[in-house]
Amino acid sequence: MLSIKSRLDSHFRLAAAAATGAAAVSTTSSATAAVIYSGLQNVPVLSTNGGVYFDFEAPFTSAQGTRPDGWDVNPYAVGGRIYMNNNTAVVLAGANAADLAFGTPITAASLFSGNGFFGGVAIPAGTTGLLGFRFTSNNLGGPAGTLYGWARMSVGTTGDGNVVDWAYENTGAPITAGAVPEPSSLGLLAAGAAGLAQWRRRRASV
Repeated sequence: MLSIKSRLDSHFRLAAAAATGAAAVSTTSSATAAVIYSGLQNVPVLSTNGGVYFDFEAPFTSAQGTRPDGWDVNPYAVGGRIYMNNNTAVVLAGANAADLAFGTPITAASLFSGNGFFGGVAIPAGTTGLLGFRFTSNNLGGPAGTLYGWARMSVGTTGDGNVVDWAYENTGAPITAGAVPEPSSLGLLAAGAAGLAQWRRRRASV
């Protein structure tokens, strides 16, 4: 039967090997795709002054009642209606912007409106849902071509709604509704390996 020290040594070697493998996977993944996530924003959609205008690309600018350069989306009327700029289209459900289930793929094959959509949102009043969209990057020096993304929006009943957060895939690859960047597996494994090494040092000093 292996001693505790032998089992720990074996565990430590496996953790180090796994971390090395994760580094290779992480490098490959980040080279081929990158989900850009806004973080929680909770930007109010006021029912006055034409709503809020968003440029979803970093640095995620927004403006109430004013159209900033490069804006993509304009939710208004307590979030119950939405207007897309001429470079942006939204995934449809009938004549409205669709309320997508979490994990729904947003791809070139999705049923998109024409660019410059102007219409209703299928998210029920008093709830929060996910919209899917495609847009043409307008960031100078940024990615070119069509990009796919999502936005989480709450629709008010008698009060104002808000845009909770959003994300897009910056290489032109598809994205799924609600997808955010994954935490680094390498970081988690490295932390675990460091903890094991520290525990072994403490045991050895006793």
